[in-house]
Amino acid sequence: MTTAEDYEAAFHGIDLPQYFEFAPGASTSDVQSFLEKSLTILRNGNSERVAEPIRWRLDALLEFINSENEKEN
Repeated sequence: MTTAEDYEAAFHGIDLPQYFEFAPGASTSDVQSFLEKSLTILRNGNSERVAEPIRWRLDALLEFINSENEKEN
């Protein structure tokens, strides 16, 4: 199970997009705020039912950022 600290390390020092669409109809226009709120929720030890979709969104965002970085290199 990925922890808030794991995600903090993964996102540390990388440029975040301003907007990201997780799926059709599910997006954020403030990725930095989304990231901060998501990490806070994971840190506070909410139920797995709450944490699972947050991890899914964070994983999707990381995958997108990594694929964009690969395209640039």
